[in-house]
Amino acid sequence: MPLIGIVARKKDIKDIKRKLGENYELIELNSESIKNLKNIKFDEIIYNKDINLTEEEYKFMREIINKTKYILINSDEKIKIPENILIKIITFGFNSKSTIMISSVKENYIIISVQREIEKLNGDIIENQEKKIEIEQNKKSSIYNEIINFLIKEL
Repeated sequence: MPLIGIVARKKDIKDIKRKLGENYELIELNSESIKNLKNIKFDEIIYNKDINLTEEEYKFMREIINKTKYILINSDEKIKIPENILIKIITFGFNSKSTIMISSVKENYIIISVQREIEKLNGDIIENQEKKIEIEQNKKSSIYNEIINFLIKEL
């Protein structure tokens, strides 16, 4: 079962967990939890919002990040991540320089554009492509949560 750390609002974490089901373990990373999680090795870490940390907490976060395989960052948010990290970074958002760019938003779906090849955890490659992601009807979910859900399942 993939272990995923996430920096996001509590309601977004709850929404993402609901969509992923029980096949993934999602753990919230915040200023209170990172000291206790510094020895955990995550498959992915997701930044969907900024987190205010002290210098010591950034040190712990850097340790956590450097042991993970991927970091996924919402490029539409102003997010400060620790410097000198040596892992694969995947960005997502409306920003045209994002790895995964949101190119179209409709009522029932969004279209994303994978703008560069991404190596999956199993070594397979996600090639440059456009992909349609269905949005759940009657559910309050952000577009970013839909992309995070897609990326977690694809990687």
